[in-house]
Amino acid sequence: MAIDLLGTIAARLKHDAILCRKEKFWIVQVLMNSESSDPSYARDVCSICLDSTTEGSIYVCQGCNRPFHVDCMGGREQDAPSGNFECQVCLCDKQLLVLKTYCESQNKDDQKQNRSRSGKSSRATATKQEITQQMLLNYLQDSSSADELHLFTRWFYLCLWYKDDPASQQKFFYFLARMKSRAILRDFSSFSSFLTRDSVKKITLALGQNSSFARGFDKILQVLLASLRENSPGIRAKAMRAVSIIVEADPEVLGDKLVQTAVEGRFCDSAISVREAALELVGRHIASHPDVGLKYFEKVAERIKDTGVSVRKRAIKIIRDMCTSSADFSHYTTACVEIISRINDEESSIQDLVCKTFYEFWFEEPCASQTHIFKDGSCVPLELAKKTEQVVEMLRRMSSHQTLAVVIKRNLALDFFPQSSKAAGINPVLLASVRRRCELMCKCLLEKVLQVAETNSEEGEGRMLPYVLLLHAFCLVDPTLCAPASDPSQFVITLQPYLKSQSDNRVAAQLLESILFIIDTVLPLLRKLPQNVLEELEQDLKQMIVRHSFLTVVHACIKCLCSAGKVSGKGASGVEYLIQLFYKRLDALGFDNKQQVGRSLFCLGLLIRYGSSILHGSDSNSRNLDVASSINLFKKYLQAEDFIIKVRALQALGYVLIARPEHMLQKDVGKILEATLSAHTDARLKMQSLQNMYEYLLDAESQMEIDKASNGEVTHSVEGVHSVSVAAGAGDTNICGGIVQLYWDFILGRSLDINEHVREAAIKIVEIVLRQGLVHPITCVPYLIALETDPEEVNSELAHRLLMNMNEKYPAFCESRLGDGLQLSFMFIHSMSGVPPEVSNGKAQARLFNNTKGKSDVGSSKHARHGVARIYKLIRGNRISRNRFMSSVVHKFETPTCSDSVIPFLIYCTEILALLPFTLLDEPLYLIYTINRVVQVRAGTLESNMKDFLHSLQGNDHNGNDNGMVQPDSERSRTIDGINIISGELYGQQNDLNMNPMSSRDPHSISRSDLQKIQADCLAAGAVQLLLKLKRHLKIVYGLDDIRCQAFSPNEVTKTVESLSKQSVPFIVNDINIDPPNTYEDLLRRYQDFKNALKEDTIDYSTYTANIKRKRPPQRRGGKAGRMMDMGDEDDEDDENWGYGVSSRSTKTPRGRGTNTRSRQRL
Repeated sequence: MAIDLLGTIAARLKHDAILCRKEKFWIVQVLMNSESSDPSYARDVCSICLDSTTEGSIYVCQGCNRPFHVDCMGGREQDAPSGNFECQVCLCDKQLLVLKTYCESQNKDDQKQNRSRSGKSSRATATKQEITQQMLLNYLQDSSSADELHLFTRWFYLCLWYKDDPASQQKFFYFLARMKSRAILRDFSSFSSFLTRDSVKKITLALGQNSSFARGFDKILQVLLASLRENSPGIRAKAMRAVSIIVEADPEVLGDKLVQTAVEGRFCDSAISVREAALELVGRHIASHPDVGLKYFEKVAERIKDTGVSVRKRAIKIIRDMCTSSADFSHYTTACVEIISRINDEESSIQDLVCKTFYEFWFEEPCASQTHIFKDGSCVPLELAKKTEQVVEMLRRMSSHQTLAVVIKRNLALDFFPQSSKAAGINPVLLASVRRRCELMCKCLLEKVLQVAETNSEEGEGRMLPYVLLLHAFCLVDPTLCAPASDPSQFVITLQPYLKSQSDNRVAAQLLESILFIIDTVLPLLRKLPQNVLEELEQDLKQMIVRHSFLTVVHACIKCLCSAGKVSGKGASGVEYLIQLFYKRLDALGFDNKQQVGRSLFCLGLLIRYGSSILHGSDSNSRNLDVASSINLFKKYLQAEDFIIKVRALQALGYVLIARPEHMLQKDVGKILEATLSAHTDARLKMQSLQNMYEYLLDAESQMEIDKASNGEVTHSVEGVHSVSVAAGAGDTNICGGIVQLYWDFILGRSLDINEHVREAAIKIVEIVLRQGLVHPITCVPYLIALETDPEEVNSELAHRLLMNMNEKYPAFCESRLGDGLQLSFMFIHSMSGVPPEVSNGKAQARLFNNTKGKSDVGSSKHARHGVARIYKLIRGNRISRNRFMSSVVHKFETPTCSDSVIPFLIYCTEILALLPFTLLDEPLYLIYTINRVVQVRAGTLESNMKDFLHSLQGNDHNGNDNGMVQPDSERSRTIDGINIISGELYGQQNDLNMNPMSSRDPHSISRSDLQKIQADCLAAGAVQLLLKLKRHLKIVYGLDDIRCQAFSPNEVTKTVESLSKQSVPFIVNDINIDPPNTYEDLLRRYQDFKNALKEDTIDYSTYTANIKRKRPPQRRGGKAGRMMDMGDEDDEDDENWGYGVSSRSTKTPRGRGTNTRSRQRL
């Protein structure tokens, strides 16, 4: 309330200051804003309006000789004086001099002192502020009413001025005299009636700016800016709203350095609402004050990558307004680069906003007057040429043109408009307009290419590259844009001469690739091309295939050569010639020159891939037409010792299999592909094999789109653009689906490879397979869940997007495989950390997830928690789904099976459950409810079994206390017979036992089955201890007492949403021993630890939440329950708090008879 009130007050003060600053009233201007005046005035010009032509009489003041119009002074023409005229300034000045003289005469007792103090002021004129004050008093005195309202108003103003006057103690009688001025100045004439009520309001406003209250604006603003740094998000949000009210009154406040620093600091606030409010504060005034917005551009641009969807949207809109509000915005190119970076945002509404923004920038039709202005010799309007240059400048700063292709594609379809517009149908006029502008942009780019080429400068290729890249992007979306109806072959004929470039550097190679791509995509659209152009084109392509050093250029040349061969109808001879050439080169080289061998294999594979359709109709029976012999050739080179030759042979084999996919179903080829996709193969071979599969799927998808286009359906796709993330079973059911299903398990296995590049290649295949609907989606759910924990953000983001879309369509799929996904994520984290899951030391495994010292394994733990948190957020909105998730994880503790990684996996599950991002109180309550069910079923049986086993070991000589706790003898501290071998069996190792049965007198004689049973019980007891520690942690963190936990029922319908408060408390499980016992004392200690854990469960740990402080308390020593753990620093302002603290200490609780029974009945 106080912050809101301060904001309202400060806003009003600032509003009044602005009004006063803009006020043109003559008294405010002359008396308040100017301390110097010119004593000479023109007799026929009004001193206020400085105009002599205005109708109305001019009156000259007898005191100051200034001429005035009556209406200019704020009076009325009918009230004009008939005799001598004195202006308000002179009149009030005389009044104040008389009042000062009167005050001097009244101080008879101290006349000398008064003369020394005020004698100087009695002879001097009154200050301009006092004269203005007297005008107000005269008006109030003349306008006094019967209810004495104006009397109290005069008293108020005099007291206010007395308070603000530094010499007020010496002027007490003077202020009283001003209050009684009518009685003192009885015979003094008054001209107050000339002032209107509006004029007096302006005078009052001006006087108020000199008050101490008005001067307190800066102090109020500082208080509000300090409140922006408060710990509470609510206070920060209120302070931001208060500052917003002030900025509404005067947007220039944003330019203040202190305000700018404070507002920019809230751009990075931990609360999304505060960040959005800070951006909203700046965004509302961009259009009206672009110079102020320019100061915030850099910080606003950073918020485009914010985690909050609303924050990202607001940042994009602000930057868009900055660009549109100023035609010469200096950061225009940078702004476009920042906005286009969100075109593949996970939120579809942001993608639509980005496309709409660029539609307004470039593709929207301007006013008619701008479309008729052309540059000399150009067929493109000047306005569109300027827009094209803007796009090119943006492309210069981008690493790839793929994102720009997405924007162009969506603008050509106008599919980013609201759903209401889509339902009504897109206006065909708008579609035609956008397409026409794109065609004109392509023509403009072609003109720019010719202009750059004519300069003949050394940097011509570098300057030409962005123009060709933009043409490439347009052609990638729709090749018909580069084949205008007026002259379809224009682009091919114009660009073909640039293939003769002799430059052999990276820039030249990139330029050639784009030119070749444009020619290759436009050639199939041409019905006829001049024969000389075709022949020259084929000759240039053959030369580059043979001599160019960049294989990417060679790839584009071979593809373009095959396209040209199809157009000419004589391409088979050229392809056959090259195939024979590279066959001969391979025969001559053998395995000696690995570079030339690799190049020949690469070219041979591409020639077969793209030329297979041409060669299929040829009558030649040479070996280059036999695909099987080519495959055998590549298989031979796969056996080479040199690794470069191996990779090139595998790449060439992949090209051949793309052309003839039926060979992938053969056993010999299948063995090769399976071997290259196995876990122990070199990463480069795995990458190449996955790349072959990915290119095959893309080729099959493009062929499907060509078939759809022939049936009149929507066509063009953009490589790298995720148009549909998950398809609902739609897609190819022919050979493509059979091939994918044959190698699907290998592909999924490589999605969890230890090499991040292999994982990225594999998950791209998963994406395109799901998009085409070639496999059942449920098969990849566990792997996508595991990939959520990938430390590489690219992989985890793509896996999350696929899971999110799948969960929207098939929520049951995700729910049913969450348990398997967690198991895979655990194995994936271990493989990434380099810790084998067979390690039997549970504490060593736990340290993998509890290390906070910045070691190498901390990254895996952090990404694991973040990934599982995102999975939980997917299902958190559905109560049944989230309950099933928690139950499925908790039930893994109920009957843990003996395996290599059971102990670290249980620890992993415990920490995952402890750090789930709960938002409702029902969530931790249900988790506690599920834990209680497991503890009630298992705890009593496990305790009894362990106790009976210890008694059986003791025989008749056992020692015990009243609670049944067995006390070990010193003689019993030796290893149990065969324990090392049996412990191996606990982890799934089927070793033979060479046990020597002990005599019946040996109290430690034990059978193999009994030992296996007790170790299984110890494992189950450790699992229950983990659940009990998790339960205790939840009760402390969320402040839950036993009564609240007992009252919870999962079947009750929640009527009101209870707020969830969370304490920052570390969760450490290192102090729990789950390892198999090796000695009698170990076994006894495990039994005692288990009993203590059950006893501790009877304590209501909610009482300890009151002792949790926001700062870390000093370390204490002792074992009392009140000192059970060290508290970590709390930072509850973050969006998510997934941090760990220092390790906690084990607790000691009082022992009591019968405690264990109660622990299984209480919460």
